[in-house]
Amino acid sequence: MLYNCFHSPLMQDLNFSASREYLVAGPSGSWSASTISGCHTRKYHGLLVAPQSFPGDDNYVILSSLDETFICGDRSVQLSLHRYAGSEMPSSLQHILAFAANPLPRWWYQLDDNLLLKEIVLDGHGSVMVAYTLLTGRKPVKLQLRPLVAFRNMHTLTKANSVADTVTRSIKQGISINLYPGYNDLFLQMKDGLFQANGYWYYNFEYSWEKERGYEYQEDLYSPGYFETSLAPGQSVIFYAGLSPANMSNLEDRFSKCREAVRKPETLRDHLLLAAEQFVMTDRIRAGFYWFGSWGRDTCISLPGLTLLTGKVNVFKGIVRQLLKQVKNGLLPNTGTGTCAAYNTVDASLWLIWALQQYAEKTHSWKGIWHDYGKTLKNILTAYRDGTLFNIHMETDGLIYAGGPGMALTWMDAIAPEGPVTPRTGKAVEVNALWYNAICFCLNAATEANDQVFIESWETFPEKIAKSFIACFWSDEKKYLADCVNGDTCDWSVRPNQIFAVSMPSSPLLPVQQRAVMEKVRNELLTPRGLRTLSPFDPQYQPVYTGDQATRDKAYHQGPVWPWLLGHFTEAVLKAEGPVALPYLEKIYDGFKYVLDEYCINNIPELFNGDFPHHPGGAVAQAWSVAELIRMEYIISGFRAQHKTSITTNTLNEQV
Repeated sequence: MLYNCFHSPLMQDLNFSASREYLVAGPSGSWSASTISGCHTRKYHGLLVAPQSFPGDDNYVILSSLDETFICGDRSVQLSLHRYAGSEMPSSLQHILAFAANPLPRWWYQLDDNLLLKEIVLDGHGSVMVAYTLLTGRKPVKLQLRPLVAFRNMHTLTKANSVADTVTRSIKQGISINLYPGYNDLFLQMKDGLFQANGYWYYNFEYSWEKERGYEYQEDLYSPGYFETSLAPGQSVIFYAGLSPANMSNLEDRFSKCREAVRKPETLRDHLLLAAEQFVMTDRIRAGFYWFGSWGRDTCISLPGLTLLTGKVNVFKGIVRQLLKQVKNGLLPNTGTGTCAAYNTVDASLWLIWALQQYAEKTHSWKGIWHDYGKTLKNILTAYRDGTLFNIHMETDGLIYAGGPGMALTWMDAIAPEGPVTPRTGKAVEVNALWYNAICFCLNAATEANDQVFIESWETFPEKIAKSFIACFWSDEKKYLADCVNGDTCDWSVRPNQIFAVSMPSSPLLPVQQRAVMEKVRNELLTPRGLRTLSPFDPQYQPVYTGDQATRDKAYHQGPVWPWLLGHFTEAVLKAEGPVALPYLEKIYDGFKYVLDEYCINNIPELFNGDFPHHPGGAVAQAWSVAELIRMEYIISGFRAQHKTSITTNTLNEQV
């Protein structure tokens, strides 16, 4: 098991160290991120990326980086790395002795007889602290730290200009700066450090990932000057950057408490629980890093794994309260909040009901669920039944129809210039599986609460929907479920959406149909990293997710592997196959320990390529990927405990 420690041969290879990223994030919504080489490769990288009061659900790169220069006698060595347009990066990689992130990022630099340790922490208020410790050396050295500020939206890049307010204001042991109106001031402080005003623009920083993704990839950054301090062997110094000034008298204690508060993970489960904390804010879930904000569907799918299974029941309830405030016409927002909310999703509200169902099963509180949330649940079901936005409505057979030309309302929602890449207008299989399950759950909760009016209104629906579901989606000849049905048009693409008709607590399928569905999925879609979004035998299969946005969108749900599907796959396959499935499920889960070192250290990405060796891609850290792996382990452990068997592991492997 590697678990995040790399030494000089790998660190000095830019193909390795510039392709792996670190991420430190907290409940405030701020983060600090870059590659483990220290060279930014994305416009989303920054030493301090923080929310601002501007409308929307975005973050802003305030402090891009901190250029570090180590001075020993008459020798000066730059430790920081950048890629500039038309020029190579400095050769300072040769001084990186090692990098580790167990759990917070640390670098060791070897400079002759001097060994320098660098550590980064982010506190609960969204401030970043960088500590430098001269571990060994023969005499004091000097350290110069030059901040490079951006003050820009994370999706955009900035250029040198005459509008920026480059004036610095002196504060206790530091400065403050604010380039543009509307932003918070940035406070830069360093105990026992002397600030030397020496401001100018640095030009043409280049971000390789943005170039590959087809976006603007060069920018200019402003530096107001630099801090300089002396370090004796065994001494430490802390640089502080935040949106409020620090009390420098207790900065060392503040740093130590932040560092010690993050427990050191030992197992894969420990790492997943640690990663889960990065997505959970006080009132919402961040769907992923870096470009995702709060998404309704992602939030509801992620909530059980990120909160209920991490002991944060009150956080679950608080986020649900916020979600319920946003329900409009029975729908949850797809993206954004408040005036920026977009309601173009057919399944988010149904996933909310599933999340509440997980809460009820965890706490045995069906009656309490109906008492607290019954009114909203009834409104959601009624809106779907009677019809709501985006042509979402129940047809005479009891199934949900949604969408129209140009709409992409399910989770497979990529839209190319010519229209939706996976047009799923009509009756989508997972939407109707969720619909059936939602009604069954609400009837159970209403029964516990003795809500006879609701029961009499809805008790005939499950039987009708189950019959219609099988008639609509099941094929006795093909032995699997259609992905989407629109009138007489049946899409028989083999996709993972059919697993939800098995994994849901209430399934409309017969046991023999459940087994057939899971056999099809296991044979054509299952990989060691999750489920493919399309069978490799399909002529539309595109396994590689790379290139500009148009190219990526066309591949997004046409073959790449999504790990978040593993939670429901685990539920479904254990329901269909029983204990015989445990060995290969445990092997898949255990294999994710290697992912922790592949892309973003200590995190699980959004997706992987469909073909071996399944390179990671998309967002470097995704909430539902982490959440559903946590739930996968929970399901496996619970199943094994409940179904003790005398079958040996060897016998099981032979059967598999």
